[in-house]
Amino acid sequence: MSEESTNAVKLQRGERIRDRYVIDGELGKGGFATVYSARDELIDRIVAIKVLEIGELGSDDEDRVRARKRFLREARVAARISHPSVVDIYDFGIFEDGGAPFIIMEYLKGDNLYNQIYGTGPLAPAWLLPNYCDVLDALGEAHIENIVHKDLKPGNIFLNRPGTRREVWKVVDFGIAHVNSSTNARLTKTGFLSGTPQYLPPEYIQAQTVSPQMDVYQMGLTLVEALCGQPAVADRKPFKAAMKHVEGDLDVPDELWASPIGPVLEQALAPEAADRFPTGREFADALSKVDVRSVPSYAEDDEEEGGHPTARWAAVEGPGNS
Repeated sequence: MSEESTNAVKLQRGERIRDRYVIDGELGKGGFATVYSARDELIDRIVAIKVLEIGELGSDDEDRVRARKRFLREARVAARISHPSVVDIYDFGIFEDGGAPFIIMEYLKGDNLYNQIYGTGPLAPAWLLPNYCDVLDALGEAHIENIVHKDLKPGNIFLNRPGTRREVWKVVDFGIAHVNSSTNARLTKTGFLSGTPQYLPPEYIQAQTVSPQMDVYQMGLTLVEALCGQPAVADRKPFKAAMKHVEGDLDVPDELWASPIGPVLEQALAPEAADRFPTGREFADALSKVDVRSVPSYAEDDEEEGGHPTARWAAVEGPGNS
């Protein structure tokens, strides 16, 4: 292990973690974490190791402690959800040198929904909707456990082994998840909005209210984006994006509103949280009843590929867990 900056961890190929995980290489880096691939020699399988880059968090000790707790809580939160569409967590801990926390988790191969949308275009309803229902059902399991993801967007939905018999879509990154528990310590600063402004619901922007309906709203926005190939709120400036949500000014094509999927989207994107589906499970139930043939398609190869863009996927498929 090397240190490029204060408390920064750089794992080297061949390095051993806990005397069983052998580092193979770096998969990717995003935010404040780096993900590596490794082999678990004890049971001979490939895993992913996600490491929090403490050195990237500045010199504020309180911020570092808070980030470390949130990172380790991600492991505990994800491990509590038993569903094929949630990444499996195998182990977690803290490096003795530097105190950087790490998570050992399922190795994913494919790419996230964001790269699919903006790398190859909108998804065909026949492929999108059944897989989307699986993801919503997984969130429903989380909601039963009183867990709210809080940062759902195309980048946090991973398409694992697409185009194969083992294809499964997974929810990733529970790093800012909210756990509704009387023993749950506050892990964000008072008045601080965590999440991505383009996907925050009105009640969270105005009062920091967190409920399963927050996830429902974000999944409604992500569904629109996957169908149309563009976000319902595209403003890059956080304040302008927030105001779009508060004012209900969402960019959704009229033909989607008018189609059989319209009422489902209308309930998922209702301005008032109480008017939305209670959890992801009810959202999935409603979406599963929509005839995929009745949903407007913006996918170029919907007819030719039978709704599954396996040919175009090859252009963007790569290692996962990034």
